[in-house]
Amino acid sequence: DKPEFSDGAYFAMLFSCGVATGLWYFSAEAMWHYEGYGTPRWMDTQMWNMNTRAEHAVMVTFFHWGLHGWIPFTMVGALIAILSYRRGFPMSMRFTMYPLIGEMVYGILGDMIEILSILCTIFSLSASLGFAAIQINKGMVRLDRGTYLGKDYIGCTGSEGPGDACEGNTGMSEDKGVQICIIIGITLLATASIVMGLKKG
Repeated sequence: DKPEFSDGAYFAMLFSCGVATGLWYFSAEAMWHYEGYGTPRWMDTQMWNMNTRAEHAVMVTFFHWGLHGWIPFTMVGALIAILSYRRGFPMSMRFTMYPLIGEMVYGILGDMIEILSILCTIFSLSASLGFAAIQINKGMVRLDRGTYLGKDYIGCTGSEGPGDACEGNTGMSEDKGVQICIIIGITLLATASIVMGLKKG
């Protein structure tokens, strides 16, 4: 069959759905591991020097964002595609289990599979969206204050002590109200994209 979209369009869709805000939030994961947050085992200075710490930090990041991270997406996508387009089943998670449990997908076991898949999707999206809102909020504050190398340059009165923040242009701050507005904005954009359909959204 001839593909409906180009390779570039498929890559863009898969990349934005599979990585999305995760890459945005965790793009500095290697530095997080290198600095030793979460007390990784390679922080022992007697056993590991700075170079080996950096190597292991990058290695763990590649483990999280490399082939291992894409295998679940590929497996589920291939299962849904084969069973929908080749076997004629509805495009639903319960039917990915048809080769294993057969006609039981139509009963309560199939309903439980659907419920579990919906809950997993909601929780994972909520976590990614929450992390993204925190990071976007922080980025907006840094832009508002002109922060560079940890020092604010916009909206300063000169009376700030070490570690004190300047007001910035708009006085924007990191708080839950701003983050909730960011989440609502992203949700509205995502909803509009879904409503417009795959070809336009």
